[in-house]
Amino acid sequence: MALAYPDVDLTDGTVLLRRWRNDDLDCVRAAAQDPRIPEATTVPAPFSVDAGRAFLRRQWRRADSGEGLSLAIADAVTDQALGSVTLMLRPQPGVAGLGYWLIPSARGRGLATRAARLVLSWALNLAGIVRVEAWVEPDNLASQRVLTAAAFEQEGVLRSFLAFPGRRADAVVFSAVRGH
Repeated sequence: MALAYPDVDLTDGTVLLRRWRNDDLDCVRAAAQDPRIPEATTVPAPFSVDAGRAFLRRQWRRADSGEGLSLAIADAVTDQALGSVTLMLRPQPGVAGLGYWLIPSARGRGLATRAARLVLSWALNLAGIVRVEAWVEPDNLASQRVLTAAAFEQEGVLRSFLAFPGRRADAVVFSAVRGH
């Protein structure tokens, strides 16, 4: 199974999920300033224009390679990129992992929850996915609130599951399943 970009950009009037573009480098630059984003993603730190462009190319290749799909979270009015939402296919058929981040200046307005709801609805209703799961560190309460507000259910904890440069962490597992 592969994921193709949605036929039209996903929006709820506040958030717009769209393909990454070359003019989104300011968003990648801002994300690189938050140490937790580069630690858990492929956002380059330190940031350079060349490294930012390489990040954008990696996002585009995800769909081409069958790995998953990466979309920019943008303001629906200004079209300014504010973050990222990804669906990465898991080895189990019909299962995708959700990842997301927002630049610090975009946080606290419910945009991550809106983005998670939009991509979840699309994945379960139109893209052929039957289960979307997310893995969150236990101390990342903001992400746990996002997932709960977006209709994900907490399932349990995977001990020492996440690998970061120089450390391991537990993962709280959240999921949403088609028909539930």
